[in-house]
Formats: sequence, structure tokens, C-alpha cells
Amino acid sequence: MSFSLSATEAVHHRPRPWLPVWLPLRPWPHVVWLALLLFTDFQLWYGQMGIYYHETETGWHFFLKALWVDAVDCALFYFHWMVLSRLLPARRLVLYAGAVVGGVLLFAALRIGISVFYAEGVQQGRWTLTLAQHVRMLSNYHVVLGLLLIFLSGSLRLAVDYVQERDNRRELQAQHLVTELSLLKAQVNPHFLFNTLNNIYALTLQHSPRAPEAVLRLSEIMRYVLYESGSDTVPLARELTHLRGFLDLQRLRLPGNAAAAVQLHTDLAPGAEYVFPIAPMLLLPLVENAFKHGHLLAPAPAISIALQLDAVGALYFVVRNTVADPSPALLESAGGVGLPNLRRRLELLYPQRHELTISTTGQAFCATLAVQLRPTAVIL
Repeated sequence: MSFSLSATEAVHHRPRPWLPVWLPLRPWPHVVWLALLLFTDFQLWYGQMGIYYHETETGWHFFLKALWVDAVDCALFYFHWMVLSRLLPARRLVLYAGAVVGGVLLFAALRIGISVFYAEGVQQGRWTLTLAQHVRMLSNYHVVLGLLLIFLSGSLRLAVDYVQERDNRRELQAQHLVTELSLLKAQVNPHFLFNTLNNIYALTLQHSPRAPEAVLRLSEIMRYVLYESGSDTVPLARELTHLRGFLDLQRLRLPGNAAAAVQLHTDLAPGAEYVFPIAPMLLLPLVENAFKHGHLLAPAPAISIALQLDAVGALYFVVRNTVADPSPALLESAGGVGLPNLRRRLELLYPQRHELTISTTGQAFCATLAVQLRPTAVIL
């Protein structure tokens, strides 16, 4: 998984390129507004209620009036929609307040004109109010209505901005997560290669006949590192093959029967190693530390590795090794990146689904990793 967009491009990236540019990416506030307009028109038509008239209107007469009213309402709604998004972020509060007051007054004037034109103050057969009284009553009503439209427009606009900001923040966090994971993987591979080359160098200094075999094992491991460890997950069976190759490579540098001091035991539910994927090279740091700090000439088993995976994806990985010096500081000495790197990868890849404990008993260290795997190829 990777992103090729920069952080700025990610924020403005349009996730639905097949839609027209003019169509909003989040149409729900506009749908809410349209539904409210239609509902209001239906209510007025159904009840034949204006502001204070009681005569029945023809369908065509009502349709024309509703069309003009809805157009004016939409003009105020979207005028405030744009003003709010442009002036408030720039902290131009005085200009914003002036625009709101001017918009409401203009809205009230237009609505009053529509009401007078369509005779919304006429009773059957006679005028009940003078024109001045009519306008005064309409002014009180439409100014309040305009303020309500301003409130509705502002609420929906702020909701849209909040959702947009939340999505942008999540996308940037995802980008940061991917970048951090890439850096962590870049640390794992050179760290492993550095230790392995040191082992082969030691064999060549001893003119050991095992050196060619060590180079062959290293080439197999590097093929895995280069071509498979870049994936988010790999089958556990493939990770175990890589781990066994690493153990074989390490055994080559052990003298005589000391190779038997390294033991690996696996207990896997049938087929589970193919069903539950795991992040590549996740188990290696614990094994590397066992070889780095273990007392390999101690009575067998100097290093004991056990892996268990049940049918529901619960993975338990235990590495025990004897040491000459039981100081806990040796396990994560200064300058090492293996275990700190592992802890960080676990936090990023398996949040709330892992537990890593390290303990010491006498002359032995024990590292236990418990991870709840999921039967999918996606961890994040």
C-alpha cells in the first residue's frame, strides 16, 4: 500500500473523478435544503395557508408563487453559504456581519414584493389592511424568516466543513502512517543485512568451508527481503520459511554440535499458516536479539523458539535464550534498532491486538509476543 500524492494534493484530491466538477462531493446538505423547500411547499399547498389569507389558489397561481419564493430563499441560503466560507476563515467579521444584515434586508424586501404582487393580504371581496400595514406585518415575518435561513445555512456549512476537516485529517494521518511504516521497514532490512554480513565475514576469516553455503542462504533470504517483504502482509508459512533459512544461516557459524543448541518448535492449526497473513519480518527481531545476546556455547538448548497459531488466528511466539550476563540492558543496548523498531511496528500494524513482554529468570531471557491475526490480506 502506498500513496503517490503529496500532503497538499491529498487534501484536495477528488475521490470521485467520474462525477461532474460542479457536483458537490458531499451533496447531503443540499439534499436536506431541497427536501425542506419541497416539504414547505407541500404543506402550504395542502393547507392552502399563506401568511394571513384564506382564499383558495389555483394550481398554476400557487406554482408560480412557490417558484419565486423558493428562488429567493435559495439565493439567501447560498449567499450566506459562500460568505461564511470566505469571510469567517479570513476573520473579516465586520464585513461578514454587514453582508448578513444586507442579505437579510434584501431577502425581506424581495419576499414582501412577492407577497404584495400575489396579493397575500387580500380577503375575499375586500381589503382588510392598508398597504403600509400589510408591508409592516410582512417585514416582521420575513426578517425573522431570513435570520432562520441564515442559521440553517450556517449550520449546514459548518457541518460540511467539520466533515471535510475530519476526512482531511484522517487522510493525512494515513499518509503519515504509511510513510512511517516505510521508514521502519527500511530500518529492518539494513539492520538484518548488517548482522548477517558480519556472520559471513567471521566465517571467511576462519576460512570455513561453510562460507559458500552461508552466501547461498543469504541470497535466498535477500530474495525474500527484496521481493516479498515490501508487501503489507505475507502468508505465515512464507515467513516461517524465511525464519528457518535465517536459523540455518546462523547455525553455520556455530562450532561442531553447537548447532543443535538452536531449536524451533511449531504448533499450527491445520492450514492456519496459509489463512492468517502476518507483517513480513515481524518475528525476526526477537530471534536476532537471541543470537546477538545469547550464550551460544551454553548447554542445549541455548536458544529455544516456539511458535503456536490456533484456528482463530491467535499467534504466540516465544524466544528463550541463555546469557552469560543477565543484565536487562543487554537486550536492548544503545544503538540497536531491532526491538524499538518492532514495538513501533506492532503499535502501528496491530493496535490493541498485540502484547510483547520481555522477562529474565536467572541466566535466561524470554521474549513473548502475542498477536491476534486476521484472515485477510489487509492489516491496517
